[in-house]
Amino acid sequence: MTINKDITQKIVEYWDRQPCNINHSTSELGTLQYFEEGSQKRYKAEPHIKEFAQFENYSGKRVLEIGCGIGADAVEFARAGADYVGIDISEKSLELAKQRFDVYGLKGDFYLRGGNENLEDLGKFDLVYSFGVLHHYPDIEKTLDNIYNSVLDKGQLKFMVYAKNSWKYAMIQSGLDQYEAQADCPFAKAYDDNEIYQLLNGKFKVDRIRQAHCFMYNVPKYKQNIFELEPWFDVMSEQMRNAIREHLGWHLLIEATKT
Repeated sequence: MTINKDITQKIVEYWDRQPCNINHSTSELGTLQYFEEGSQKRYKAEPHIKEFAQFENYSGKRVLEIGCGIGADAVEFARAGADYVGIDISEKSLELAKQRFDVYGLKGDFYLRGGNENLEDLGKFDLVYSFGVLHHYPDIEKTLDNIYNSVLDKGQLKFMVYAKNSWKYAMIQSGLDQYEAQADCPFAKAYDDNEIYQLLNGKFKVDRIRQAHCFMYNVPKYKQNIFELEPWFDVMSEQMRNAIREHLGWHLLIEATKT
């Protein structure tokens, strides 16, 4: 696939303007308190991330994160003892990720590049991890080829992309919602299970695929760090809310092993 340079530039500029989760804290940017508050908010709103990533399982393992953002999950891998490498197309995101590691006294390597670029110089990895990134670039096939070449034999791939069969996608299709919190996202795509199996066929064996996460909070209150359910979710039982997350969740979580 030939990628238009204009769309590539728009994607970079979009994420440089507002890196993901950069506003999760009102404390001074780059301070310990800023990073602590940001992580707390992230994992409270999306508790499934830690269960999915299983950071503690990668002590002594080489981990490559594609789209490390401002380094929330990166810190968790490094704290657990992983030999961590992160890449991102956003220079602003990488600056904050590096600053985060400095604040916590952690070691890691960071590179300004996308998953669709050559990764061979980074070596081989026990795990390639990418959470909410691969659906934001047009050439996912090329990225998966590069990931395949970067993973050790029998190594793992874990990634999250947006799910077509979801509450949020239905709202987007009806013009009632948008892909990202900030407007004008230049590229985003949602996938279903069959598309994932086709994309990974011949490269990875899918070990598990499932859905999770439906953002149910009032957005203005959430920006003030108040987790208040929207009224239509509030009247539901927790069992009903969990059914929505499991069967209509926005996050399609894929765990796979290199074949």
